[in-house]
Amino acid sequence: MIIFLVFILTISIVVGIHEFGHFQMARWCNVKVLKFSIGFGKPIFTSFFGKDHTAFVISSIPLGGYVKLLDENHGDSEEKIKKTDLHRTFNRQPLFKRFLIVLAGPLINVFLGILIFFSIYMHGSPQIKPLINEVSHFSEAFKQGLRAGDEIVLIDGEEIKSLNDLQIYLSAHKDPFKILGFKRGGDLFSIHNLFWTNDIHLFPYGIPILIQSIEPGSIAEKIGLKPNDQILMIDQIEVKSIQDLVNSIQNNWLKSYDLSIKRKNIIQLIHINKDIFESKVEKKRIGISLNYDEAYIKPNLIEVKSTFLESLSKSLSQTYTFLNLTLTTFKNLFTQKANLKDLGGPLAIAHMASSSFLEGILPYVQFIGLISLNIGILNLLPIPLLDGGHLAYYFLEFVMGKPLSNNKMMISQRVGVLILGLLTAIALYNDACRYLLGS
Repeated sequence: MIIFLVFILTISIVVGIHEFGHFQMARWCNVKVLKFSIGFGKPIFTSFFGKDHTAFVISSIPLGGYVKLLDENHGDSEEKIKKTDLHRTFNRQPLFKRFLIVLAGPLINVFLGILIFFSIYMHGSPQIKPLINEVSHFSEAFKQGLRAGDEIVLIDGEEIKSLNDLQIYLSAHKDPFKILGFKRGGDLFSIHNLFWTNDIHLFPYGIPILIQSIEPGSIAEKIGLKPNDQILMIDQIEVKSIQDLVNSIQNNWLKSYDLSIKRKNIIQLIHINKDIFESKVEKKRIGISLNYDEAYIKPNLIEVKSTFLESLSKSLSQTYTFLNLTLTTFKNLFTQKANLKDLGGPLAIAHMASSSFLEGILPYVQFIGLISLNIGILNLLPIPLLDGGHLAYYFLEFVMGKPLSNNKMMISQRVGVLILGLLTAIALYNDACRYLLGS
């Protein structure tokens, strides 16, 4: 029941804000709004508001929503358009107003995502300290004085507040650091001209890795792995980080190997036979979600707050990264570089929403931000029937000086129905296999 209720709440927020974007921009453009609906199908609640007597409706199928505008092109209009309202019909608006009304929906979704990320950075959140967990005794860093347990606080004049800050800095800077400041036992130290190498391992490297969940029907389920199992070794090679584990699984794909785990303080050996693997798989994964043991993580958490400009910069950067990821994923679906089995539908969203909700208010709000961004970006894709498809029509109208013919519009919309129908069918099928059939 909680999964269903959280799903309804999540969809209502994200869809509601999307439709509010269309609604508010239409009002600003003096276009009459007939209906504002959350959901589709049979209305279960209706109320009227405003000078235009707009119907606010909650419908029985909570998988979307819509705003119905006064439009002469809609033959199913419930009321005869009065002459005094003709100037307020959507179809009679200049091109730029129609463009803005359609754009406002996805744009406010993107804005909501940015606002949520910005607020989280401003409010502060628990983050892992930028700690060194292991330094090779043969490394230059060890010779210069860097040790396990040291906390990095400064690199070339830039303050390092968290592990995330340190990782971002390391990914962007490959040159030797002129000065690296760190704390040890309350005292400050510094190292000059340090070249950062793979011999330096950051926390949580080396602490226990636990299985959080198992995907139904996955390889992990078939070989008997369970939540809270601790991963120890693959073929007698110790696993010290999640990335090490992922790399080992991928490198041993289509091979037989032994996996050592600890379950309830008992060490067990699980033999994985190569026959269990699928050969034609783009993503080499056995179907587990992983995390480090919270007992080790919690003592090394600190509350990190960012300034206004830092929060704005980080939220915009996170949005840009997510935009690239979404567009790349969608592109890969059509170039067959991505596995269609990874597509998720309503049940996948419901499970992710409920999981984040149970983790706490902060993870859930962050999930809302991600879903809102996803909806906004996907709706901007130039696919007929989506907002992006309508924006593409308006762009062509601007270029050609006239709208597309009805015949061309109908053909493009049929293509849109086919694309969206196929993606929806695949997502629903994947949902059914994962959560209903367990395969």
